Amino acid sequence: MKTKPLYQTYLINLDRATDRLELMQKEFEKCEITYERISAVDAKTLDSSTYKVKNKYDRDLVPGEIGCYLSHVKTLETFLASENDFALIIEDDAILVNDFKSAVEKAMNQYNDLKVKDHWDVLKLFNGKRKHIKIADVDQKYIIAACGTSIPITTIAAIWTRKAAEKFLNKIKTPLPTIQRPIDCDLQHAWEFDLRIYNLLPSLVKPAPVETQIQIDRSLRKSKFPRQIQYELNRLFPKYFYLINHHGFKKFYDSFIAKKNERIS
Repeated sequence: MKTKPLYQTYLINLDRATDRLELMQKEFEKCEITYERISAVDAKTLDSSTYKVKNKYDRDLVPGEIGCYLSHVKTLETFLASENDFALIIEDDAILVNDFKSAVEKAMNQYNDLKVKDHWDVLKLFNGKRKHIKIADVDQKYIIAACGTSIPITTIAAIWTRKAAEKFLNKIKTPLPTIQRPIDCDLQHAWEFDLRIYNLLPSLVKPAPVETQIQIDRSLRKSKFPRQIQYELNRLFPKYFYLINHHGFKKFYDSFIAKKNERIS
């Protein structure tokens, strides 16, 4: 009897970004990772009949952010069409640590051994140096943690459970994907999707030194300052309630107020 694989690795890559594909092929070969390439939605050929924008962000969304969002939606749909328990989703500008594969597989293999209250929905693999609440040890080097009073930005690499993919897609598809913010900023509002989004620390990836494919006019930020203030105020109390509700006030206080935990990048 054939055993189904635990997970699939998905690489999001634009058809025209052949240099990035070469970069990632080298990274995957280094770590002995097999993958399925997802043809990313190109901002230059967006079809507005396939999605809706209901903007809740602090500025107008640019085509590259919409394409990135739809690319992740496409990847999650591909994942749910498979039989895998987990999806490892990687964007095409990631440099992987040498023990990347063993670390992510340990985290996935120990999932069912965690207490139910410690089960994660999305496990981000890039952090930036933030305060954290430790959830569990993966091994002597890596831990699972809830990071910061704001979930780390970027979707460069993350592990998704099937339940998380289902929750996220059910929330945004009405029936077309409805985009409220860039995908990484949407996931910072985890309470809206009933998701537990944690981090595997230290970071397993770092951004490659390549030019971003999401171009943002600086004037957008300058002209939308009042919207930035409103955006931050709207999420101020929900994000603190989210942390306290999941981890209790003592852990929240010790980690983010008293700052008892060392920051891990």
